[in-house]
Amino acid sequence: MKDLAIVWGLLFVLMSTAQAQVGVYSASSAWVPVKIKSKKTAPTASREFHDDFSDNRNRWRIGQRGAYSFDIARNSYRVHKQAASATNSAFSFIPLPTSLNLNKVDTFMVQVDVAGPTGIIPDAGLLVGVKDSLNYCHFRINNKNQVSVKYVINGLSYTIYMRGEYVPAGIPLSTARNTLTVRKKGDQIHFYLNGREIPTSPYQFRQYQGNGIGFVSTTDGTTFQNLTVTASASSH
Repeated sequence: MKDLAIVWGLLFVLMSTAQAQVGVYSASSAWVPVKIKSKKTAPTASREFHDDFSDNRNRWRIGQRGAYSFDIARNSYRVHKQAASATNSAFSFIPLPTSLNLNKVDTFMVQVDVAGPTGIIPDAGLLVGVKDSLNYCHFRINNKNQVSVKYVINGLSYTIYMRGEYVPAGIPLSTARNTLTVRKKGDQIHFYLNGREIPTSPYQFRQYQGNGIGFVSTTDGTTFQNLTVTASASSH
């Protein structure tokens, strides 16, 4: 019995030693006790919206409306001018999901590729913060290598903020395709053309009247592709 007690005692010591050595090992195989402190970071809620125009699942305007017609084909949203004498702009937008409210996120990015008929830079652009045809913000280009940023409320633009006047882009425009990007960072809103910030950007961010996105154009054969919206907000 005495020998059996000694054996059980030895087994208990060996098991205790093995359990004590469960930990983090260094390259020399020596046991190193390590205390890991949890790093608390504010979680973020990321949201995304994409449209490759492979179909009309997002219910864009289709068919003839006034002086323009709209259709989706070859992964593009296309605008055609039906009346050559028309002076108004084609205007089409959709609401973003309520979970992706551009007025309630810390950062956001809206981006689209814009092209005209072969060899032509279209007079066209991107719409953000759209409530209706009288309340929106646009970022627009034309064939004179100019850009326009405009904020409209009840059909009227601000006199000193995003007035909408066309100014030199400061960045070469392409006759093939141009990428327009609107990005909010903190309390500022930035506008980029082909990855480069335009000379008049940034502006102080002001709340939009609505939460729609869309397109504007006066050029027959304008196409829009690869629409992307991303946003993130810190969880408090």
